Amino acid sequence: MYRLYVDEVGTDHLTNLTDDKARYLSLTGVVMKISDARDVLEPAFNSIKADLFKHDPDSPLIFHRKEIMGGNGLFQKVREDAEFRSAFDARILPCFSDTPYVVITALIDKNWMIRQTHWSERHPYHWLMEILVEKYVQFLERKTSIGDIMPESRQGKDALLQSAFLAVRKRGTQFVDSDRIASKLRGEKLKFRKKSDNIAGLQLCDLVAHPSHMFVRDKMGHDVNRGPFCKQVCDILWNAKYDRSPYNGKIKGYGYKHLPDTQRAANAAPMG
Repeated sequence: MYRLYVDEVGTDHLTNLTDDKARYLSLTGVVMKISDARDVLEPAFNSIKADLFKHDPDSPLIFHRKEIMGGNGLFQKVREDAEFRSAFDARILPCFSDTPYVVITALIDKNWMIRQTHWSERHPYHWLMEILVEKYVQFLERKTSIGDIMPESRQGKDALLQSAFLAVRKRGTQFVDSDRIASKLRGEKLKFRKKSDNIAGLQLCDLVAHPSHMFVRDKMGHDVNRGPFCKQVCDILWNAKYDRSPYNGKIKGYGYKHLPDTQRAANAAPMG
């Protein structure tokens, strides 16, 4: 059985959409066998937390990109000590490359979305959830397996995401009807978990979601800046982790999809 861990980059707000920071929203899903999350990823993360950070297992350290980048708490050494940062990178990057998982990212330009006056659905979560569910169900069909979905809880936003999921599950999509969705995603409720629950799959998703968001924006022709670590993660995603066509290896439309569907080097390698 598989699980889709979900995290978002950006907000669902529909204000200040000319501001680049407010304009784009993405949902990234990390697809893993539950057994791999338990037997591979969680022990690897716990080993890093114990060996490098000497964390208290009864008050576990949570890998969270913003806290790592900000050097908060135990992550202060990652930001301030170059030698420690190198040691951390050397331990965490193999988790990205060696753990069995697949990535699917859906991104929407909200400023473009609000101008689609013929669309009946007006919330960005609907369109992003539709893409994620469609691609996840198609993945599960290829694997002849079933799965569920575990997003990180956003408290007040959980009901909106749950509603979007139920709408997609009931109506289906252009390419996957409701019966196919129900046969692969048998539960009607998303399995929301808090960051403090120390879910390894959600922590991995948190760490790859922002690099994937920036990668997809690059594909849309945007001028984005990525640091060295982000570039390394993007290379791993492109080379091995994005879902892709079983027929020709195409990534666009499988591992990522963006709205609007601009055509800039759609399946070219990531920028240097």
